[in-house]
Amino acid sequence: MHVRPRRVALAALVAASSLLLAACDGGSDSASGPAAGSGSGGKKDKGAPTVPASITADQAQKALVAVTDLPAGWQLEPNTGLDKSQGGGDEQIVNGSRTECAPIVAVLNTGRLEEDHKANAQVVFTKKGDQTTVAQDVSGYERAAAEKAMAGLRTAVEKCASFDAKDSGKKATVKVKKAAGQQQKYGDESVSYAVTVVTGDMQMDFDLGTVRSHGAITTVLNNYSDHGDRGKAAFAKALTKAAEKLTAAAAKTA
Repeated sequence: MHVRPRRVALAALVAASSLLLAACDGGSDSASGPAAGSGSGGKKDKGAPTVPASITADQAQKALVAVTDLPAGWQLEPNTGLDKSQGGGDEQIVNGSRTECAPIVAVLNTGRLEEDHKANAQVVFTKKGDQTTVAQDVSGYERAAAEKAMAGLRTAVEKCASFDAKDSGKKATVKVKKAAGQQQKYGDESVSYAVTVVTGDMQMDFDLGTVRSHGAITTVLNNYSDHGDRGKAAFAKALTKAAEKLTAAAAKTA
């Protein structure tokens, strides 16, 4: 069986998000002072600024792993992303009738769990002289939406051991399994899992780790070939660093 490395979409990464920080005005509580808004010298107390509902585009960008976070021998692929819909969508995986498996398909097609993101950034690295790819997506949501997305992913990992799909229009089988052994927890919650896509005599293998902190979610993907170290060391380092950066980026959000 031959391994077919994932062909990531070449696209300018567009991440747009706007958050307004508002201040609440409060009147003076002093009985002897001037009434709020009356006379000269009257001053209104300003309350604490509203907590942002999600991370911004700039914060998503700062949560990306850098090539210096990986072992030697890896290089950045500029202007490259995981979202295959940006390249026309001809190579997208189409889910069969099992709706509970949709989060797995979404991650493989776009790098993220949900389309209704408030901010997004992606980065792709390849190993020199190899066909192994390590990539990362960072997406910002409101916290309730992020929690719901993670719950859907957990269900998919548990219930979608194998399901039918189409890859680039051809019949495919997608196999999913939770990472073996005791998994380290990252952020507020995390899921580590492996996915195999078999299309005819071609096979694509992925290690994935998805982490949520507040309303921000990052997924790190390792699409490895059948030789070398299979990207395991780089994937482990990238996942740890991605979780650390995501937690910092989301710390001051709701």
